[in-house]
Amino acid sequence: MPKTNSLTAGKLQPGHEWIYLGIGAAIGLLGLIAVATLLVAKKRRQYPSLLLPQKQVIAVRGGFPKGPGGLKQSPSPLQSPLSTDSSPSPTVPFHSLLEDRTRKLSPSELPAERGNIAFTLSYDPVNLSLQVGVVQCRDLCELVVSRDGQCLLDPYVKLQLLPEREHRVKTRIVRATTNPIYDETFTMYGVTNEQITMSALHFQVVAFDRYSRDTVVGECVYRLADAELMLHQEMRVEQPLLPRAANCVAARGEVLLSLTYQSAFNNLTVVVLKARGLSKNQMGTADPYVKLYLRKDNGERLIKRKTHVRRSTLNPVYNESFVFELSESKLDNSVIDLQVVNHDRSNRNDIIGRMLLSMEDPHVVEVLENPGRQVAQWHHLD
Repeated sequence: MPKTNSLTAGKLQPGHEWIYLGIGAAIGLLGLIAVATLLVAKKRRQYPSLLLPQKQVIAVRGGFPKGPGGLKQSPSPLQSPLSTDSSPSPTVPFHSLLEDRTRKLSPSELPAERGNIAFTLSYDPVNLSLQVGVVQCRDLCELVVSRDGQCLLDPYVKLQLLPEREHRVKTRIVRATTNPIYDETFTMYGVTNEQITMSALHFQVVAFDRYSRDTVVGECVYRLADAELMLHQEMRVEQPLLPRAANCVAARGEVLLSLTYQSAFNNLTVVVLKARGLSKNQMGTADPYVKLYLRKDNGERLIKRKTHVRRSTLNPVYNESFVFELSESKLDNSVIDLQVVNHDRSNRNDIIGRMLLSMEDPHVVEVLENPGRQVAQWHHLD
């Protein structure tokens, strides 16, 4: 029997070598998988949100994205990671945040006392000039209430001479105060001695508003005859401000006026409807008619119209309309001048009352903002 070599017996057979290599590789791969699984489990315990699938939020206009089944799905709102409440926080509009900070008072919430205004008066009979100095205002009421207590009133003063409503001027704006100091002087030329005895000064304290229409805080009317300017070189006056200056003026009556503006044809239609409460003459009655002028800002007369005379009445009814052709450029610089006159056969017609409507008047503004719409409103006569 032949002998087996020991070296040959110690070697592996060629067919078995690949089997052992495959087993070793499989054992090594299983070890790597086990190590990776342990690392993943450890990370998941520390950061559980990293391995979760993220929901995709799609921004759409006017609805929600549709899911696979065609049904609408509402995406969950994003929440702060520091929030402990599971419910989403409500979205607060910007205007609500602004209203929380400030609130504009309604007219019923404003006090009856609106503050005081101080001014100086002097008259030069040689030059026929009236000097009015707006000194200051005190204790004005605020129109806007601030949560943090900040004063939001930006007042200025408007001044004009009644009943002609001429010499209209205004002061500068003083910011954030209810006690503004102006120290501004205005000179009105061409004021005769007769006008001094018959005229009055109309003061308006106005709150400036950057984003909407300015609001009248208070107003007052001071008769120049009470000042006795012929006896004093200069005098200082302080008057209380009221919600409406008409309370300080002797009632001369009211006129009901209707306005319509046709922007397509540049036509302004003025309808004098009626008047009421007109002042009486020496006979205890009146024969009133209405003169209607269209003027420029400087007083230049453009058009003149007048109604029929209504005999022996203090509450006349007219229902007469007048059409004025005005382009937008002329409309901005025009003033409606209405005079109620008592007809006298001796040709000494006396003016019962007068009113002026500028393009800044609330009645005119409403008409211009609503072309084609007829707007009627009562107006006091000065």
